[in-house]
Amino acid sequence: MAVSPRLGAFLVCLALASPAHAQPLMVAADHSLTAAEYTAQGMPSPTRPWDEGELRRAVAVLQRIAAQDPLRLPRLESAASGATFARLVAPVVLAREVTMTGDLRTQIADLSGYAQPLGALALLYAKPLAGDFFFDAELVESTRVALEVNHRLLQLINRERTRYEDQSAPTWLRREHDQVTYGATLTLRGALFIFAARRAFRPVWRDRLAAELQKDLPAVLAQLPESTQAEILDHLHGLMLEDAKGVTDWQPLAKVLTFAGHGPPAFAKPHPPRKVRHRKK
Repeated sequence: MAVSPRLGAFLVCLALASPAHAQPLMVAADHSLTAAEYTAQGMPSPTRPWDEGELRRAVAVLQRIAAQDPLRLPRLESAASGATFARLVAPVVLAREVTMTGDLRTQIADLSGYAQPLGALALLYAKPLAGDFFFDAELVESTRVALEVNHRLLQLINRERTRYEDQSAPTWLRREHDQVTYGATLTLRGALFIFAARRAFRPVWRDRLAAELQKDLPAVLAQLPESTQAEILDHLHGLMLEDAKGVTDWQPLAKVLTFAGHGPPAFAKPHPPRKVRHRKK
């Protein structure tokens, strides 16, 4: 699986978002198109399942559309484009079916084919965070799918690696392991950063993202090397301490993270700045 710049760009984009205490953004207006209008621009019909090539083509069409007007992207809760958005995030189900047969190398290749366009899809809905409106429902759903794909890829990679000693694993497998680990690490960091963007969510969708992270974060993190686990936990810790309301909101995530017999990480409340007392002269 070739690592695309999608995840790096995703994080750069998120870094442009204003901090959690800034003025709340507005939910993007729904100017999305109908399925017929999207297909007229080259998107496959959402009335049937897509393979990874069709998903890639669909996302490429949306990239062209978003470059002109991101408000025309498909929306989860839209009468015009809800079915199209549902098809965009459905390939993870197809990937499960694909990976039921064939050798592990083929399964990994098949599932990897979905990872790049799904990452690019999440980036489309993340970009407006740097502006003045947001797509919270669509960002949560695309992030959920990205986490799930990375989890499944890591499971397949680690399952294949158990057949070899570290030094005897074939080159293709070591390369895939490094690339999938890198991609999963950036995806997790991006998902945590998204959660930290408090102003970019209606409460119901921030709660939904919190639920997805509580479910997926331990599963994905447990598949990563211990050094990478520590790096992501440090990232979580830092985000939590930077968030004025973090102790309440982030603690449920901290509690589900237990690895290698160690208890969950303990995050202390940030200390208020010390008052400097000046002696009277």
